[in-house]
Amino acid sequence: MRRVWLLSLLLVIGLLGSSLSFAAEPQFLTIAGGPVGGEWYILAGTLADLLQKELPNTKINVATGGAIANLTNVQRGKADIATTQDQLLYAARNKLDAFAKLEPHEDVVGVAYLAEIYMAVFLVRDDYKLESLKEIAEKKLPIRIVTAPKGSSPSMATERLLAEYGITPESLSASGGRISYVPYAEAASLIADGHADAYCGPIMPAIIELSVKRKLRVIPADESVIKALSEKYKYGMAKIPAGAYSFIAKDVLTITETPILIANRKLDEMVVYKLVKVMAENPDRIRSVGATYANFKPEDMPRIVGGPIHPGALKYYAERGWVKK
Repeated sequence: MRRVWLLSLLLVIGLLGSSLSFAAEPQFLTIAGGPVGGEWYILAGTLADLLQKELPNTKINVATGGAIANLTNVQRGKADIATTQDQLLYAARNKLDAFAKLEPHEDVVGVAYLAEIYMAVFLVRDDYKLESLKEIAEKKLPIRIVTAPKGSSPSMATERLLAEYGITPESLSASGGRISYVPYAEAASLIADGHADAYCGPIMPAIIELSVKRKLRVIPADESVIKALSEKYKYGMAKIPAGAYSFIAKDVLTITETPILIANRKLDEMVVYKLVKVMAENPDRIRSVGATYANFKPEDMPRIVGGPIHPGALKYYAERGWVKK
């Protein structure tokens, strides 16, 4: 009897050992966000902090990045988890647009839907004489515009918006102006110091802080332009309500994107499971990242349409009844 008991004990220990081996923590993990001063960079830091408590033996690194670059970095194993946009996940997996000449991003999968984000909001210093975007090309204004770094979806959205008005980096340069691709914190500093006249991109914490120091005005895009961008590139559309920010005096129609989390499909299911679990259990931490995530709802996390969802995330979502098993 004692022999049988010992054999059973050894079998249980063996099974436990096998389970622990399968769920062993990775030594290193990289979470890529966006430029310094932006919500994505803050979000990446928040996720790292939450996940670090679940993976105490893993060194978690937070990296800067952009929606387009993050997809390729996850595909190539340079990042494990990252932020991007849902429609860009679809484009990357299907070799469309900016990904047409790259390898299929088949190793990139979705993890969690986060929010809707206002894109290509055009702001000028209050003392700059500009009433409409069409004036820039018509009057050949030497305006100095700052936007997010190259390789980011905000910089792409900015270029697409300006192109609808016949404005390109080359035409701006010919008029004595320019467009600079910089981190949000640097964009805010350039406008605050008088070295830039306008900002185009999402409404980031650094820009909100800038609006406290220096008065800004929004220059709305024409409704026809917003609709054209939506039809061409599958952007969403939304109105920024009057009073939402100090520089929004009237409702402003703008394009939107859907920020999501992605991961490499080869990333251990245990890691992704713990990530979405800790996000769902700490929604206020996600909401505190910035205004974009103020309405974050854990039950919305499975709302990804750009590609498949990582099995680790699906396991948790099924347990919560948010997806069917």
